[in-house]
Amino acid sequence: MTYALTGAEGGRWLVRTIGSIHRFDLEAMTVTRIPGKDSAATLNDQTRPLIQIVHCTVGARGYWLMSPEPDESEYVEHFWHLSSTIQSIEPAVDDDPDRDIAPRPDPER
Repeated sequence: MTYALTGAEGGRWLVRTIGSIHRFDLEAMTVTRIPGKDSAATLNDQTRPLIQIVHCTVGARGYWLMSPEPDESEYVEHFWHLSSTIQSIEPAVDDDPDRDIAPRPDPER
């Protein structure tokens, strides 16, 4: 297990927090938040371009900066995310981008 990400590592990583998973693709410089079944949805529950990993260490809260979508950039310079406590950081499985993420039940059903 890796204990910290800085962004220089490259590759794809799963950062598991208390209630969610964050998929970092450090080759494409993107991050995606996948909320757990008991987590609230946020505006960061999509793939966003990653500007900087400010802090991402097991045992602490994570903090990173992301670029807005083109239609948001007139109103927002960047998005930030402050995660709950990071439980683990592990390489993502490369053969299927969604294999290592459990699906979230649809709240409308």
